[in-house]
Amino acid sequence: MIRPLRYAVLALGLAAAGCSHLKPAVDREPSRPEAPAVPEAEERKAKALLDEGWRLYGQRMHAEAVDKAQEMLAKHPKSSLVPEAMYLTARSRFDQGQNDLAMQSAQKLVGQFPQSDRAALARKVIGDCLLARQDYIKAGQQYLEGLAAARTPEERESIRLPLGALIEENLLAGEMRVLYRKYHQSDAAPALGIKLARMELDAKNNDEVKKVLSELVKKYPQTVEAEQAGAMLAALAEKREAPGPAEPPRIGLLAPLSGKYSEYGLSVRDGVELAVSEYNLKASQKVRLFVEDTKGDMVDAVRSASKLIDSTKVMGLLGEVLSGPTIAAAAVANVRQVPILSPTAMEERIAGLGPYVFQLTQSTSWQGASLAAYAVRKLGLSSLAVFYPNETSAEATAQAFRDQAAKEGGKVLVIQSYEPGTTDFKEQIEKLKAAKIQALFIPAPPGDIVMIAPQLAYHQVKVQLLGHEAWADPKVLSHGEVYVEGAILATLSPGSGLAQAAQAFEQAYKKRHNKAPSKQAAQGYDAAKIMLEALRRNPATPDDLRAELMATGSFTKGGAGYISYGKAGAQPKAQFKTIRNKKVVELE
Repeated sequence: MIRPLRYAVLALGLAAAGCSHLKPAVDREPSRPEAPAVPEAEERKAKALLDEGWRLYGQRMHAEAVDKAQEMLAKHPKSSLVPEAMYLTARSRFDQGQNDLAMQSAQKLVGQFPQSDRAALARKVIGDCLLARQDYIKAGQQYLEGLAAARTPEERESIRLPLGALIEENLLAGEMRVLYRKYHQSDAAPALGIKLARMELDAKNNDEVKKVLSELVKKYPQTVEAEQAGAMLAALAEKREAPGPAEPPRIGLLAPLSGKYSEYGLSVRDGVELAVSEYNLKASQKVRLFVEDTKGDMVDAVRSASKLIDSTKVMGLLGEVLSGPTIAAAAVANVRQVPILSPTAMEERIAGLGPYVFQLTQSTSWQGASLAAYAVRKLGLSSLAVFYPNETSAEATAQAFRDQAAKEGGKVLVIQSYEPGTTDFKEQIEKLKAAKIQALFIPAPPGDIVMIAPQLAYHQVKVQLLGHEAWADPKVLSHGEVYVEGAILATLSPGSGLAQAAQAFEQAYKKRHNKAPSKQAAQGYDAAKIMLEALRRNPATPDDLRAELMATGSFTKGGAGYISYGKAGAQPKAQFKTIRNKKVVELE
């Protein structure tokens, strides 16, 4: 029977120890003699290739990133950056779904460079590949050894997520026992042991239960698990039901992790996981995260929501990513009286589905207003137009642009909308062209921008293009080509509190994923932060969590910008930039 994979977060500090009946995780190669130092000029060339590889990876061009890493390895095989290039290869292949090739690359890294800075995360890649194969015990071994080698709290947290899912959801008692015995000197041993004791108790193996509990009390006397083990032993001696360990709060995430919308779902998941990891590093009461793949389907969203609520017993839900599945999941959550918070769904009526349904909205209206003022005042452009998708947030941004332009003395001659999903914009562009405008503001998502810009050029609409934050997305910079060159966009002034919050998120995300975050990742992060802040106030029930979510202010500063439950917003100070040579640069 296939056992479900769900992510959980456990507070584990893990290390490795020996075991005679488990094969080594990787067939290690003999240590190589220390190589002579590589000339500095060669190292610079190697670094340039590797930097380009990571840049491509950051733009989700995984195949190209592999090519660049392989070029670096071929040209500079003695460079000190070889382990980094091998890790880039493994990670890029895993992100492409090439699990066998990814595991080969990661195993080679671990075998040749076991002391490398990337060895711990290479083991995580191996574990992820084994997890995808449902080879749970080997995956667990890799995660445990990776955690033993991890050098930073961030590395440890990134490995704890899948390991927590294994311990909580996937490992059988026999598999748990093997790992517990192998890693008996690890900081993880108490957590592994208490879980094993509960599993043996459920199987009515009382002798084994007493043995494990006694070991916990004796070997780890200063731990929470030892205290729990003592209480369980006392209950068994008195022939009453043994108390279970105190359960940390659980939250669930619904997202399309496979299928045509997986790019968005995976980004949201990455943002949510980052927020949970940051929270658990500091919180005394850790939070467990469980993730379900909805495939972007409404029926699967209903099933996944029901599973998380009824079986996993989550206190709250995040998701879904798309409006249709969000509506389906929200109906389930509202009936079950479990709060659900959608980070990205754009359908404006979702929040009105019931008292347990929350919808995160991000205000970009300030960008429209700032660009209108800049176009009229600074650029001297007075004949303007707006071209936007027929969605609530884009409509609000378009309205703000029009209102501010009027205040500055400019005229918005055309406000043209289009339906999301449109690919041929000829009809709308002909109307824009007929208006004889000087500048065009397009508050559209990245995928639409890279279709609209070349069609404007094809129809010979030669105007100054204006855009909001989506124009800085890696997809626009890499695929927009010459058609987006010279576009002007509004970003946050570096000194603003909002910019500092967004910058802090971006830096943390880049450190964890080696690439810039997408808008969806930032929205997932923000939604998780809001729910985690509500959980920090220790709600006892889902209804209490709902009350804490209701107590959240009208808007706050997050990784994606100003975020709220309604249409509240503010206009921070803007900085204006342009696209030049596929990069976003400051305007002089």
